[in-house]
Amino acid sequence: MVQDHTERNAIDTHVHVWPLDDAPGHRPPADAKLSPPDAAAPVEWLLQDMAEYHLAHCVLVQSSAFGWDNTYMVECLERYPGRFRAIGLVDPESPANARDLERWVAQGLAGFRFHPLYYDRKPRGAWWVDAPEHDDLWAAATTTGAILQFHMLPQHAPALARMIERHPQVRVIVDHIGKPDVTEAPPYPSFDPVLHLANYPNVYAKIGDYQIASQQAFPWTDTWPFVRLLADRFGAARMLWGTGYPRTARIVPLAEALRYVEQELPLSPDERQQILWDTPARLFGFATGG
Repeated sequence: MVQDHTERNAIDTHVHVWPLDDAPGHRPPADAKLSPPDAAAPVEWLLQDMAEYHLAHCVLVQSSAFGWDNTYMVECLERYPGRFRAIGLVDPESPANARDLERWVAQGLAGFRFHPLYYDRKPRGAWWVDAPEHDDLWAAATTTGAILQFHMLPQHAPALARMIERHPQVRVIVDHIGKPDVTEAPPYPSFDPVLHLANYPNVYAKIGDYQIASQQAFPWTDTWPFVRLLADRFGAARMLWGTGYPRTARIVPLAEALRYVEQELPLSPDERQQILWDTPARLFGFATGG
C-alpha cells in the first residue's frame, strides 16, 4: 500500500472515545460493566493526537461504560468519513444479539468487542463464548464480514477455539497481548492456549494494555517475550497495535506507546511495518488518505 509521506506509518487500532451530554446515546446506562467516566473524552481529542503525531487513521472502540448503545461510534464515522473504523458492543447474553450485530453493521460498524473476563465472577461465568446460543451471532458475523474482538484471559482461549472451529470464516482479534502472566517463568505454559489460536488463519493478536500486563515501568520489558511469541506464532501479518484513550484521558503518553512498538519491542523493521500499518490497513479496509 502506498502511503502519503506526510503521515506516520502507523494506525492505532484501539482508542476509546465518548461524549458526556444529554443527546441520545451520550450517557452511560445504569447497568454498564464499568463505572461512568467523570468527563468526556470526545473524538475531537483523538483528532488532535492524530494531527500532532501524524496518524492517518484510528479504530474507535466503544467504551464498556456506555454499554450496547453504539450511537456515538456511528456519529464519529459519519462526521469524519474515512478517518476511522469502529468496533461496537452487543450484549453477549441477549437472544437478539445477532440481529443487533446486523443492525449496527448496517450503520457502519466494522465489528464488535466481547469481554469474557468481565463474566468470570458471575455464577455461569463466560458461558456464552462457545455456547450453541451464539452460533447465530457468529453466523451473522460471517454473513456481514463483522470482526469479533475478545478481551479475555488465556483460560478463555479453548472455548474461543471451539467456536472458531465452527465458524472459521469469521475474523477474530485477541486483545491486549492475550493478557499474559508476566510473572510466569519460561516457557510460559499458561500462555499456550493463546498461542494455539494462531493455528486458525483468521485470528489476529493485538498489542495493547502493555502497561497493565507489565509489572515494570516503561518500556515494560517483561511484556517483550510474549509479544515475541505472538510474532513468532501468528506472524506480524496477523498482528495489530493500539493505545487506549485520547489526549489527557490517556493512561500512557502516546509518545511512549509509539516508542514501545516503533523502537523498543524485539521486532524487525518489516514486522513493525506490518503491525503498525500493513495489517490494520488490510484488516479494516483503510484506503490511503481516507
